[in-house]
Amino acid sequence: MYTFQEIRGNTPLVEQLKTAAKSGKVSHAYLFIGGAGAGKRLIANTFAKALQCEGEGSGLKPCGICRSCQSFDHGNHPDIIYVRGEKKNIVVDEIREQILETVDLKPYHYQKKIYIIEKADTMNVQAQNALLKTLEEPPAHAVFLLLAERAEAFLPTILSRVVTMKIRPLSEGIVAEYLMQNGLSEEESHILAAYAQGRIGQALELKEDEAFREMRQDILGKLEALPSMPEGEAYLLAKELEAYKNDLRFLDIMELWYRDLLAAKSLREERYLIQKDKKDAIFRSAKVPAEFLAKKAEAVRTVRMRLAQNANFRLTLEVMLMELKETDQ
Repeated sequence: MYTFQEIRGNTPLVEQLKTAAKSGKVSHAYLFIGGAGAGKRLIANTFAKALQCEGEGSGLKPCGICRSCQSFDHGNHPDIIYVRGEKKNIVVDEIREQILETVDLKPYHYQKKIYIIEKADTMNVQAQNALLKTLEEPPAHAVFLLLAERAEAFLPTILSRVVTMKIRPLSEGIVAEYLMQNGLSEEESHILAAYAQGRIGQALELKEDEAFREMRQDILGKLEALPSMPEGEAYLLAKELEAYKNDLRFLDIMELWYRDLLAAKSLREERYLIQKDKKDAIFRSAKVPAEFLAKKAEAVRTVRMRLAQNANFRLTLEVMLMELKETDQ
Protein backbone atom coordinates (compact mmCIF):
# COMPACT_ATOMS: atom_id res chain seq x y z
CA MET A 1 0.00 0.00 0.00
CA TYR A 2 1.80 3.07 -1.34
CA THR A 3 5.25 1.59 -1.80
CA PHE A 4 7.72 2.28 -4.59
CA GLN A 5 7.40 -1.38 -5.60
CA GLU A 6 3.79 -0.71 -6.65
CA ILE A 7 4.81 1.90 -9.22
CA ARG A 8 5.10 0.57 -12.77
CA GLY A 9 7.60 2.09 -15.19
CA ASN A 10 9.23 5.53 -14.89
CA THR A 11 12.23 3.85 -13.27
CA PRO A 12 14.67 6.82 -13.38
CA LEU A 13 12.09 9.11 -11.77
CA VAL A 14 11.24 6.55 -9.09
CA GLU A 15 14.91 5.88 -8.31
CA GLN A 16 15.53 9.61 -7.94
CA LEU A 17 12.69 9.90 -5.43
CA LYS A 18 13.81 6.81 -3.52
CA THR A 19 17.33 8.19 -3.24
CA ALA A 20 16.05 11.56 -2.03
CA ALA A 21 13.84 9.94 0.61
CA LYS A 22 16.67 7.70 1.85
CA SER A 23 19.34 10.43 1.91
CA GLY A 24 17.14 13.22 3.20
CA LYS A 25 18.39 15.53 0.45
CA VAL A 26 15.03 16.84 -0.63
CA SER A 27 13.99 19.89 -2.62
CA HIS A 28 11.35 22.14 -1.12
CA ALA A 29 9.02 21.73 -4.15
CA TYR A 30 8.31 19.14 -6.84
CA LEU A 31 5.98 19.36 -9.82
CA PHE A 32 4.64 16.02 -11.08
CA ILE A 33 3.43 16.33 -14.68
CA GLY A 34 1.37 13.58 -16.32
CA GLY A 35 -1.95 12.93 -18.03
CA ALA A 36 -5.10 11.86 -16.22
CA GLY A 37 -4.57 8.43 -14.71
CA ALA A 38 -0.80 8.48 -15.29
CA GLY A 39 0.00 7.83 -11.63
CA LYS A 40 0.69 11.31 -10.26
CA ARG A 41 -1.21 10.71 -7.02
CA LEU A 42 0.33 7.28 -6.49
CA ILE A 43 3.86 8.62 -6.97
CA ALA A 44 3.34 11.77 -4.91
CA ASN A 45 1.63 9.91 -2.07
CA THR A 46 4.36 7.27 -2.00
CA PHE A 47 7.06 9.95 -1.95
CA ALA A 48 5.30 11.85 0.85
CA LYS A 49 4.90 8.66 2.86
CA ALA A 50 8.57 7.83 2.34
CA LEU A 51 9.71 11.31 3.42
CA GLN A 52 7.83 10.99 6.70
CA CYS A 53 8.80 7.36 7.32
CA GLU A 54 10.58 6.71 10.62
CA GLY A 55 11.62 3.16 9.72
CA GLU A 56 15.10 1.97 10.58
CA GLY A 57 17.10 -1.17 9.85
CA SER A 58 16.94 -2.08 6.15
CA GLY A 59 16.62 1.55 5.13
CA LEU A 60 13.61 0.69 2.94
CA LYS A 61 11.26 3.64 2.85
CA PRO A 62 8.38 3.75 3.27
CA CYS A 63 8.61 0.83 5.69
CA GLY A 64 4.86 0.46 6.16
CA ILE A 65 5.11 -0.38 9.88
CA CYS A 66 6.32 2.75 11.70
CA ARG A 67 3.94 5.17 13.41
CA SER A 68 4.10 7.61 10.47
CA CYS A 69 3.40 4.97 7.81
CA GLN A 70 0.53 3.53 9.82
CA SER A 71 -0.94 7.00 10.27
CA PHE A 72 -0.67 7.63 6.52
CA ASP A 73 -2.28 4.29 5.64
CA HIS A 74 -5.22 5.10 7.92
CA GLY A 75 -5.71 8.45 6.19
CA ASN A 76 -5.06 10.66 9.21
CA HIS A 77 -1.44 11.76 8.93
CA PRO A 78 -1.28 15.18 10.63
CA ASP A 79 1.68 16.49 8.63
CA ILE A 80 0.62 15.54 5.09
CA ILE A 81 -1.94 18.09 3.94
CA TYR A 82 -4.00 17.84 0.75
CA VAL A 83 -4.82 21.10 -0.98
CA ARG A 84 -7.91 21.01 -3.21
CA GLY A 85 -10.03 23.61 -4.93
CA GLU A 86 -13.78 23.62 -4.42
CA LYS A 87 -14.56 24.78 -7.96
CA LYS A 88 -13.03 24.63 -11.42
CA ASN A 89 -10.00 26.72 -10.42
CA ILE A 90 -7.96 26.99 -7.25
CA VAL A 91 -8.26 30.60 -6.15
CA VAL A 92 -6.07 32.80 -3.97
CA ASP A 93 -8.28 32.50 -0.87
CA GLU A 94 -7.91 28.71 -0.97
CA ILE A 95 -4.11 28.98 -1.13
CA ARG A 96 -4.18 31.38 1.81
CA GLU A 97 -6.51 29.25 3.92
CA GLN A 98 -5.05 25.83 3.12
CA ILE A 99 -1.34 26.72 2.93
CA LEU A 100 -0.25 30.22 3.91
CA GLU A 101 -2.06 30.32 7.25
CA THR A 102 -0.34 27.15 8.48
CA VAL A 103 2.92 26.75 6.56
CA ASP A 104 5.05 28.65 9.09
CA LEU A 105 3.76 26.56 12.00
CA LYS A 106 6.00 23.67 12.95
CA PRO A 107 4.88 20.11 12.05
CA TYR A 108 2.73 18.38 14.65
CA HIS A 109 4.77 15.22 15.11
CA TYR A 110 7.21 14.71 12.26
CA GLN A 111 10.20 16.43 10.68
CA LYS A 112 8.38 17.77 7.65
CA LYS A 113 5.07 19.31 6.75
CA ILE A 114 4.12 18.18 3.25
CA TYR A 115 1.50 19.91 1.11
CA ILE A 116 0.11 17.93 -1.83
CA ILE A 117 -1.62 20.31 -4.24
CA GLU A 118 -3.99 18.38 -6.49
CA LYS A 119 -4.82 19.81 -9.92
CA ALA A 120 -2.22 22.49 -9.29
CA ASP A 121 -2.46 23.60 -12.93
CA THR A 122 -5.91 25.00 -12.15
CA MET A 123 -4.46 27.68 -9.86
CA ASN A 124 -5.29 31.08 -11.27
CA VAL A 125 -2.61 33.76 -11.57
CA GLN A 126 -3.44 35.31 -8.20
CA ALA A 127 -3.22 31.93 -6.46
CA GLN A 128 0.10 31.17 -8.13
CA ASN A 129 1.53 34.52 -7.10
CA ALA A 130 0.41 33.94 -3.51
CA LEU A 131 2.12 30.53 -3.48
CA LEU A 132 5.21 31.97 -5.15
CA LYS A 133 6.12 34.06 -2.12
CA THR A 134 6.34 30.89 -0.02
CA LEU A 135 8.26 28.97 -2.70
CA GLU A 136 10.82 31.79 -2.79
CA GLU A 137 11.47 31.61 0.95
CA PRO A 138 10.02 28.31 2.21
CA PRO A 139 10.25 27.23 5.84
CA ALA A 140 12.88 24.51 6.29
CA HIS A 141 10.25 21.97 7.28
CA ALA A 142 7.92 22.53 4.27
CA VAL A 143 7.77 20.39 1.13
CA PHE A 144 5.32 21.07 -1.70
CA LEU A 145 4.20 18.40 -4.17
CA LEU A 146 2.25 19.87 -7.08
CA LEU A 147 0.23 17.52 -9.31
CA ALA A 148 -0.67 18.73 -12.79
CA GLU A 149 -1.39 17.72 -16.37
CA ARG A 150 0.02 20.82 -18.07
CA ALA A 151 3.33 22.54 -17.29
CA GLU A 152 2.39 25.45 -19.53
CA ALA A 153 -0.37 26.43 -17.09
CA PHE A 154 2.21 27.71 -14.61
CA LEU A 155 3.96 31.04 -14.40
CA PRO A 156 7.65 30.86 -15.37
CA THR A 157 8.52 32.03 -11.88
CA ILE A 158 6.74 29.00 -10.39
CA LEU A 159 8.47 26.59 -12.79
CA SER A 160 11.85 28.04 -11.90
CA ARG A 161 11.36 27.15 -8.23
CA VAL A 162 10.21 23.54 -8.51
CA VAL A 163 11.83 20.28 -9.57
CA THR A 164 9.76 19.10 -12.53
CA MET A 165 9.16 15.34 -12.72
CA LYS A 166 7.56 14.20 -15.98
CA ILE A 167 5.62 10.95 -15.70
CA ARG A 168 5.95 9.03 -18.96
CA PRO A 169 3.19 6.83 -20.41
CA LEU A 170 3.76 3.10 -20.02
CA SER A 171 3.76 0.58 -22.83
CA GLU A 172 0.43 -1.06 -23.61
CA GLY A 173 2.00 -4.36 -22.62
CA ILE A 174 2.79 -3.18 -19.09
CA VAL A 175 -0.72 -1.76 -18.62
CA ALA A 176 -2.33 -4.94 -19.97
CA GLU A 177 -0.17 -7.12 -17.72
CA TYR A 178 -1.21 -5.08 -14.69
CA LEU A 179 -4.89 -5.44 -15.59
CA MET A 180 -4.54 -9.21 -16.07
CA GLN A 181 -2.86 -9.47 -12.67
CA ASN A 182 -5.93 -7.74 -11.27
CA GLY A 183 -8.42 -10.19 -12.67
CA LEU A 184 -9.30 -9.01 -16.18
CA SER A 185 -9.23 -11.32 -19.17
CA GLU A 186 -6.37 -11.03 -21.64
CA GLU A 187 -8.72 -9.76 -24.35
CA GLU A 188 -10.30 -7.01 -22.24
CA SER A 189 -6.93 -6.05 -20.73
CA HIS A 190 -5.42 -5.35 -24.13
CA ILE A 191 -8.48 -3.37 -25.26
CA LEU A 192 -8.49 -1.15 -22.17
CA ALA A 193 -4.70 -0.76 -22.29
CA ALA A 194 -4.96 0.58 -25.83
CA TYR A 195 -7.61 3.12 -24.88
CA ALA A 196 -5.74 4.13 -21.70
CA GLN A 197 -2.71 5.25 -23.74
CA GLY A 198 -0.11 4.11 -21.25
CA ARG A 199 -1.92 5.14 -18.05
CA ILE A 200 -2.83 2.44 -15.54
CA GLY A 201 -5.12 4.75 -13.59
CA GLN A 202 -7.01 5.59 -16.76
CA ALA A 203 -7.36 1.90 -17.59
CA LEU A 204 -8.80 1.19 -14.13
CA GLU A 205 -11.31 4.00 -14.55
CA LEU A 206 -12.37 2.69 -17.95
CA LYS A 207 -12.85 -0.75 -16.43
CA GLU A 208 -15.60 0.65 -14.21
CA ASP A 209 -17.00 3.15 -16.73
CA GLU A 210 -20.25 1.79 -18.12
CA ALA A 211 -20.86 5.01 -20.07
CA PHE A 212 -17.61 4.45 -21.96
CA ARG A 213 -18.58 0.88 -22.79
CA GLU A 214 -21.91 2.08 -24.16
CA MET A 215 -20.20 4.84 -26.14
CA ARG A 216 -17.78 2.34 -27.64
CA GLN A 217 -20.59 0.05 -28.79
CA ASP A 218 -22.48 3.01 -30.25
CA ILE A 219 -19.51 4.50 -32.12
CA LEU A 220 -18.28 1.19 -33.51
CA GLY A 221 -21.77 0.35 -34.71
CA LYS A 222 -22.02 3.69 -36.49
CA LEU A 223 -18.60 3.29 -38.12
CA GLU A 224 -19.40 -0.19 -39.39
CA ALA A 225 -22.68 1.02 -40.89
CA LEU A 226 -21.30 4.27 -42.34
CA PRO A 227 -19.94 2.98 -45.70
CA SER A 228 -23.34 1.71 -46.83
CA MET A 229 -25.36 4.68 -45.54
CA PRO A 230 -27.02 7.17 -47.89
CA GLU A 231 -25.31 10.55 -47.72
CA GLY A 232 -28.28 12.15 -45.96
CA GLU A 233 -28.15 9.63 -43.14
CA ALA A 234 -24.41 10.17 -42.80
CA TYR A 235 -25.00 13.89 -42.29
CA LEU A 236 -27.48 13.08 -39.54
CA LEU A 237 -24.78 11.12 -37.73
CA ALA A 238 -23.03 14.41 -36.99
CA LYS A 239 -26.09 15.52 -35.03
CA GLU A 240 -26.14 12.23 -33.12
CA LEU A 241 -22.44 12.58 -32.29
CA GLU A 242 -23.15 15.91 -30.60
CA ALA A 243 -24.12 13.78 -27.59
CA TYR A 244 -20.36 13.25 -27.16
CA LYS A 245 -19.37 16.88 -27.61
CA ASN A 246 -17.98 17.04 -24.07
CA ASP A 247 -16.38 13.60 -24.17
CA LEU A 248 -13.86 13.42 -26.99
CA ARG A 249 -12.97 9.85 -26.16
CA PHE A 250 -15.24 8.99 -29.08
CA LEU A 251 -12.30 10.05 -31.29
CA ASP A 252 -10.06 7.53 -29.53
CA ILE A 253 -12.62 4.87 -30.38
CA MET A 254 -12.66 5.95 -34.02
CA GLU A 255 -8.87 6.01 -34.30
CA LEU A 256 -8.50 2.55 -32.80
CA TRP A 257 -11.17 1.20 -35.17
CA TYR A 258 -9.22 2.37 -38.22
CA ARG A 259 -5.96 1.17 -36.72
CA ASP A 260 -7.47 -2.33 -36.49
CA LEU A 261 -8.91 -2.10 -39.99
CA LEU A 262 -5.45 -1.30 -41.33
CA ALA A 263 -3.97 -4.19 -39.37
CA ALA A 264 -6.62 -6.56 -40.69
CA LYS A 265 -6.14 -5.37 -44.26
CA SER A 266 -2.35 -5.39 -44.26
CA LEU A 267 -1.48 -8.29 -41.94
CA ARG A 268 -4.64 -10.43 -42.26
CA GLU A 269 -4.23 -12.16 -38.93
CA GLU A 270 -6.39 -11.82 -35.83
CA ARG A 271 -3.39 -11.72 -33.49
CA TYR A 272 -2.48 -8.25 -34.75
CA LEU A 273 -5.84 -6.79 -33.75
CA ILE A 274 -6.33 -4.94 -30.49
CA GLN A 275 -10.12 -5.13 -30.39
CA LYS A 276 -10.40 -8.86 -30.84
CA ASP A 277 -13.96 -8.79 -29.50
CA LYS A 278 -14.88 -7.00 -32.74
CA LYS A 279 -12.82 -9.15 -35.09
CA ASP A 280 -15.75 -10.24 -37.29
CA ALA A 281 -16.88 -6.64 -37.86
CA ILE A 282 -13.27 -5.53 -38.44
CA PHE A 283 -12.56 -8.12 -41.11
CA ARG A 284 -15.90 -7.39 -42.79
CA SER A 285 -15.05 -3.69 -42.93
CA ALA A 286 -11.44 -4.06 -44.04
CA LYS A 287 -12.31 -4.58 -47.73
CA VAL A 288 -11.23 -1.26 -49.22
CA PRO A 289 -7.59 -0.58 -50.16
CA ALA A 290 -5.22 0.24 -47.31
CA GLU A 291 -4.58 3.75 -48.63
CA PHE A 292 -8.28 4.55 -48.23
CA LEU A 293 -8.22 3.27 -44.65
CA ALA A 294 -5.17 5.43 -43.96
CA LYS A 295 -7.09 8.47 -45.25
CA LYS A 296 -9.95 7.66 -42.90
CA ALA A 297 -7.59 7.50 -39.96
CA GLU A 298 -6.06 10.82 -40.97
CA ALA A 299 -9.51 12.40 -41.22
CA VAL A 300 -10.19 11.49 -37.58
CA ARG A 301 -6.84 12.91 -36.46
CA THR A 302 -7.60 16.13 -38.33
CA VAL A 303 -10.91 16.46 -36.49
CA ARG A 304 -9.12 16.15 -33.15
CA MET A 305 -6.77 18.97 -34.15
CA ARG A 306 -9.58 21.22 -35.41
CA LEU A 307 -11.71 20.74 -32.29
CA ALA A 308 -8.67 21.60 -30.15
CA GLN A 309 -8.63 24.89 -32.08
CA ASN A 310 -12.29 25.49 -31.17
CA ALA A 311 -13.72 24.70 -34.57
CA ASN A 312 -17.50 24.34 -34.87
CA PHE A 313 -18.28 20.82 -33.64
CA ARG A 314 -21.24 19.99 -35.88
CA LEU A 315 -19.67 21.35 -39.08
CA THR A 316 -16.32 19.67 -38.35
CA LEU A 317 -17.99 16.31 -37.82
CA GLU A 318 -20.07 16.66 -41.00
CA VAL A 319 -16.92 17.27 -43.03
CA MET A 320 -15.22 14.28 -41.44
CA LEU A 321 -18.12 11.94 -42.09
CA MET A 322 -18.23 12.94 -45.74
CA GLU A 323 -14.48 12.35 -45.99
CA LEU A 324 -14.93 8.90 -44.49
CA LYS A 325 -17.52 8.10 -47.14
CA GLU A 326 -15.56 9.61 -50.01
CA THR A 327 -12.57 7.36 -49.40
CA ASP A 328 -14.83 4.39 -50.16
CA GLN A 329 -15.32 5.50 -53.76
